[in-house]
Amino acid sequence: LQPSISHDINKHFNCRGKHKNQLFRDTAAIHWKATTLLICLYGIVKEFRPATPFLTPYLVSSFKNFTDTELYSEIYPFWTYSYLIALIPIFFLTDILRYKTIIVLEAACLCATWALLVWGTNIRQMQLMQIVFGIASAAEIAYYSYMYAVVDQKHYKRITSYIRCAALVGKFLAFALAQLLISFRYGSYLLLNQISFASVCIILIIAVMLPPVSSKVIANKVQTADNRKMERNDLQKSGTEDNDDPVECEKSRANVLAVDSDILAYFVSIWNHFQIFRTNKVVLKWSLWWALTSCGIYQVYNYVQTLWATMQKDGEDTKNGLTECVNTMIGALIAFLVQYMHVNWVKCGEVALFVTSSIAALLVFALSQTTDIWIAYVLYVTLAAIYHMLMTAASELWIGIRMEYVSGSCSADSSHDRRC
Repeated sequence: LQPSISHDINKHFNCRGKHKNQLFRDTAAIHWKATTLLICLYGIVKEFRPATPFLTPYLVSSFKNFTDTELYSEIYPFWTYSYLIALIPIFFLTDILRYKTIIVLEAACLCATWALLVWGTNIRQMQLMQIVFGIASAAEIAYYSYMYAVVDQKHYKRITSYIRCAALVGKFLAFALAQLLISFRYGSYLLLNQISFASVCIILIIAVMLPPVSSKVIANKVQTADNRKMERNDLQKSGTEDNDDPVECEKSRANVLAVDSDILAYFVSIWNHFQIFRTNKVVLKWSLWWALTSCGIYQVYNYVQTLWATMQKDGEDTKNGLTECVNTMIGALIAFLVQYMHVNWVKCGEVALFVTSSIAALLVFALSQTTDIWIAYVLYVTLAAIYHMLMTAASELWIGIRMEYVSGSCSADSSHDRRC
């Protein structure tokens, strides 16, 4: 009788443990799905800024009365330098402050940007607008990385697709509305900026509502990655030095993990991740390409409206919104199709980067020389399509490398025919 009672008690507690585990898994699944919905809503509303494709026409119109020289020489350059100065500090602060703070910063800076656009009247205020917008642009990294700290790595590919599509949907709706209002004269450039201001005020509320990422979650991710890396190092070391003292190995492991604070652990992890550039030339090449290409395309985005303005006749119906709308549609289509393209970007990467970068350079040169606005629109959309395709490919490559690196299947001496 006594063994039977003991068996029933153990069975009861085992069942309770299973129910608790299942409840925990269900709660975690609901949490990340709800958070995904909220961050995607943030992305859609954040990009719903119909004033964007008509910023230059707005600033030179009767609403603001700035000259082309003032725009080119005294206003627009402030975004470039502001973005450059803010990017590196925000890159580190995003993880240290656990994402949400930087997302709120981005939303607040966007609110300040459009408040200055709507009510600002002089060059100093427009310069301040560009500085604040540069900070917001640098803080955008938090939006794209927030979900990676919340969800398990098995959902990384889905999350990447969701947040990219959310941003593209917001842009598409905004640009379509902008072109509709301007072409049919339902509204003015000022109305577009007022709508944009209302939109960015809404995202400030959404940003505050986002659940914070606890330091414990980040610490666990960092600890897991570092533990797996040290296990691989131990296995490699044991294969060549079988006489190592296990006590010394454990002492060395403890010394590596014995950090004084979460911030120190973060910088140790960052340093470990930077080692991949030394051992993996594929990552190094694509990272350099990403950095240089982003610099170039951002300059195109920043000044292309100014270039278009020189080709547009006074009183002519501008198609900036339509062009950006088509650009967004093509970007979304490419981002969707690249996932189903069975291309080994590791083996074909060098050729792809050389060919596409050469084509992009020719497109930029042609864009600078043409005097026809429609040719300029086509060249711009083609250039942006190439950028979208390779950025999506780089993201796919990064996700594969990241998952293999964290799971421990990517070694330092991986050959180029593997995705690691």
